[in-house]
Amino acid sequence: MDAHKSQKIAAVALLAGAMMACLAASGPADSNSLNFESTVIPVGKEPGAIAVADVNHDGKPDIIVANVDDGTVSVLLGDGKGHFRPAPGSPFPCNANPNDIAVADMNGDGNPDLVIANHQTPYITVLLGDGKGGFKPSAHSPFATKSYPHPHGVAVGDFTGDGKPAVVTDSWGNNQILLIPTDGKGNLILPGEFFPADLHTDSGVRAADFNRDGHLDIVTVNQSAGVVGLLLGDGKGGFRKAPGSPLPAGDTPWMFTVGDVNGDGNPDVAVIPYERDMHDRRNLGVTVLLGDGKGGLTTMRGSPFSLAGCKGPDGVAVGDIRGNGSRDIVVACVQNDRLFFFMGTGNGTFQVSRWSVPTGWGWPGLALADLTGNGKDDVIVSNNNQGTITILFSK
Repeated sequence: MDAHKSQKIAAVALLAGAMMACLAASGPADSNSLNFESTVIPVGKEPGAIAVADVNHDGKPDIIVANVDDGTVSVLLGDGKGHFRPAPGSPFPCNANPNDIAVADMNGDGNPDLVIANHQTPYITVLLGDGKGGFKPSAHSPFATKSYPHPHGVAVGDFTGDGKPAVVTDSWGNNQILLIPTDGKGNLILPGEFFPADLHTDSGVRAADFNRDGHLDIVTVNQSAGVVGLLLGDGKGGFRKAPGSPLPAGDTPWMFTVGDVNGDGNPDVAVIPYERDMHDRRNLGVTVLLGDGKGGLTTMRGSPFSLAGCKGPDGVAVGDIRGNGSRDIVVACVQNDRLFFFMGTGNGTFQVSRWSVPTGWGWPGLALADLTGNGKDDVIVSNNNQGTITILFSK
């Protein structure tokens, strides 16, 4: 696995400095009343993973982008009105092949810090924030883990009950997760502890409280077995397999996200397949597993939801595009430059829309967040081959 594939490149205009240019969105394939304005912003080389957080304490969301080819993260400070500028010193070095970003206060100073999985290396990098948008490595960063073959994703939270953030990463080569405690000063305490998991893919790990016991749990994917696994955390550094786990998750499940798809207050899981290895491409679709708030997951009625016409699905995210309280699912189709929108109707079904953004994305990052405070989530994608990100502002 570890798929990094070249895709067609379409020309885009790079912007001078950090200035953004608003332009009409490239156009709907069949928009079904979706309305966006589009902005393209230069970042670093081969941008991938995206995170959104307020890193400078101004109450406005900022954007963090991992630049794989030059081993940096770009930090773009937002004004809450849809304008972004690079933080002083951005982009910041973060070691080779940054592949996933988690945001947490790692040293207890009240400022957001960054935890980054360095793909194709044994390392996890910790960058400490200064509360103004600047970042520097913690004292002993990067940290050489025993993840096999190497880390792909990271989840951060108080998994051990000591009040200090701990890091969970994948070790899919031996079907395990790796829990690494920290010293509360921004440093990982190695080697950490391994736990068996239904994990065999390079899509990483995600955390949420699936059984409402106040402790974080871990979601994993086993692409070879076609399942999603759920490990319930005990809040003391231990994990056990949830009853009924693992669950079937479609043909070659791969990339996934956690979000409340049906609006019942419980975290759910949305999964897309690795199209190249599918046994039957007629099954190409989004599989949704609904959480019951007790640690159980069940397949959503109608799932998998068809992705016919989506070539190379890579990213998936959950949010509220129209600000109407119904949850939507967005999928990035990197081989034909489209976004698929599964717009929630409120009755357990979706209305499908497609939007073209012909920027030659490569294999992108994808995130949804309300960047302007209008109650509607905006769409952020990495244009991997172009060194830019595109933001679709929901109107």
